[in-house]
Amino acid sequence: MSPGPSLTRRQAIAAAGGALLAATATSVPGIAMAGRKGARVHVVGAGLAGLACAERLAAAGVDVRVWEARDRLGGRTLTDLQLVPDGWVECGGEFIDSEHSAMRRLCAAMRVGLQDLEALDIPGQSRDLVAGRVRRGEWASGPDARLAARAARDLRAIGETRLDRLSAATWLGRAISGWPTSAFARYRAALVRGEYGVDPAALSAAWLVTDLAEDVRAAETGEGTERYRVDGGTIRLVSALERAIGSGRVTRGAQVATITSADGEVRLAISAAGGRRIEAGDRVVITLPPRVLANVDMRRSGVPRDVLRGIASIAMGTNAKLIMPFAQASWEHAGWSGDGTSDTAIGSTWQATMGQRADGVALTMLVGGAQGARIAGPDHGPATAASVTERLSLVDRVAPGTSNAARTGAVVHAWARDPLARGSYSAARPGHDDSWPDLARPYGLVHFAGEHADPDYSGYMEGAVRSGQRAARQVLARL
Repeated sequence: MSPGPSLTRRQAIAAAGGALLAATATSVPGIAMAGRKGARVHVVGAGLAGLACAERLAAAGVDVRVWEARDRLGGRTLTDLQLVPDGWVECGGEFIDSEHSAMRRLCAAMRVGLQDLEALDIPGQSRDLVAGRVRRGEWASGPDARLAARAARDLRAIGETRLDRLSAATWLGRAISGWPTSAFARYRAALVRGEYGVDPAALSAAWLVTDLAEDVRAAETGEGTERYRVDGGTIRLVSALERAIGSGRVTRGAQVATITSADGEVRLAISAAGGRRIEAGDRVVITLPPRVLANVDMRRSGVPRDVLRGIASIAMGTNAKLIMPFAQASWEHAGWSGDGTSDTAIGSTWQATMGQRADGVALTMLVGGAQGARIAGPDHGPATAASVTERLSLVDRVAPGTSNAARTGAVVHAWARDPLARGSYSAARPGHDDSWPDLARPYGLVHFAGEHADPDYSGYMEGAVRSGQRAARQVLARL
């Protein structure tokens, strides 16, 4: 049954994916069935999507091989265990919403604990540095509620398809008095850059309006809050998944150059330390970020060219984190919790080490859009002295005296500069409805996974895990 004309492409993909998963569930009685004896499946990429997929396949007895170009696993999750002694900070994916059931179940299955942020007692209030002034407490709560109500009305009246033709900036200009210069407008623009990784003019209004409308329901149910983190860092989950898969099945430093399909077989041309090699298999699951996949020759993979063009057209956010260590949370003495949003270079802030018994603390500063793209420094490494000085002066405006406790060693993680990520996570440009490909279904012997391949939770670790597990179910149903 084809979806009705009122559905966007993204909604249609979600509907088709749900039907496919239901069909798969009835055709595969339990994950333990391995399918055809001796079948080999290749997984390209060892981020959360690839690892979640490979873990399911290995548990079912499939001969699975994981190929990762980096010298580490985890993809766009990265835990720093050195910045703060006896502590940990997340340099990539970090928060798990209360409704992210797949991620929470996976952590439980791997016996990896979660840190419940709602159980922490963080002194102080949030503060926002917007339009040149420090704004305290819930100053934006009233306008936020009215904006969410407007979004819910427009979603019903206009529909997601028509909203998709607008930019978030255009819709916000209609919904917010004083756009784009008022304090609330600047605050909302900063939130868009932090949450979606792109500037409002580069984002589909459908994404923003749908999420804002969902805030109305979330406020009533408590769902959708960034409630959890992986206790000890995402590195613990990544390590547990590698153990479950079997380290002998995971190859680091292996760059896949070509994927071809012919005569019921997939063939991967791989460049690794030992030179170039060809690996054959029955199926392949590709979890590479969209702009990284563009470097792989897929012309004879059996994937239609319009799908490959659609993948290449997916926009990616330019989020960057600058994480700064401190001897102590001196901002708490000034009544600030560390949480805030700013239209300046500090962007969205939070205490990176909350709830930890570490020798010191750290403050994360997240920016996106043009701010994230132009942040000084390497893709992953030391922040520049000028960047640190600028941000310390801004933080001192929010909580005077904070810089007195600053330590050296601040780091920057600019995911758009990382050649094996080329962006933080997927985002939809205005009019994405015509170009976002259906990656929830296989094409011949090729399956796709990754946060961009999950229509419900793109941009989240939840989407990566869900898509990887969905691809594993699809593979098992076809072996």
